[in-house]
Amino acid sequence: MSGIRRRDFVILLGCGTVPAWPLAASAQQQGRIPRIGIIDDTPMWDAFRQGLRDLGYLEGQNIAFEYRRADGAPERLAEAATDLARRPVDVIATFGTAPSIAAKAATTTIPIVMIAVGDVVRTGLVQGLAHPGGNITGNTILGPEVQPKRLQLFKAAVPALSRVALLWRIGVADARHNRRHAECIREPA
Repeated sequence: MSGIRRRDFVILLGCGTVPAWPLAASAQQQGRIPRIGIIDDTPMWDAFRQGLRDLGYLEGQNIAFEYRRADGAPERLAEAATDLARRPVDVIATFGTAPSIAAKAATTTIPIVMIAVGDVVRTGLVQGLAHPGGNITGNTILGPEVQPKRLQLFKAAVPALSRVALLWRIGVADARHNRRHAECIREPA
């Protein structure tokens, strides 16, 4: 990843802080600027860019970003990811399940760092949590596995709680799976 360590990048994206990467030295040694591909640039990425600026990484000087827009449209995600893979970029950063799936389909060689993704094993993004395999790393919200605990915490916070509403985005596989899992959880008799 041209001087960017995979684990540091995951920590950066997952925590919103920037570790001290040897990007500048790597860029000087290789004679080129590291490029980070981002699908659907949103304000969520501002903290990431600001953290890099705070460490002296200035866009266009010693780091570059390639942005591709899908405007949240699932049918445009594949095109955005494929275009980034053709550039090529040194890493593709994704937020959410659908962009991560599109990036995985677009490349098997460029590292992909995903954040805020649901069940990464069930969706096929990785082979397993302990050993993801392939070129993808990142974090997951592990929706189905934590549903019972979430409901338990709601019940502890609001003892009179008798009904919980679950909102989800139509067409998102993880959300449908989380809903089915939550519906199966029943209060012991």
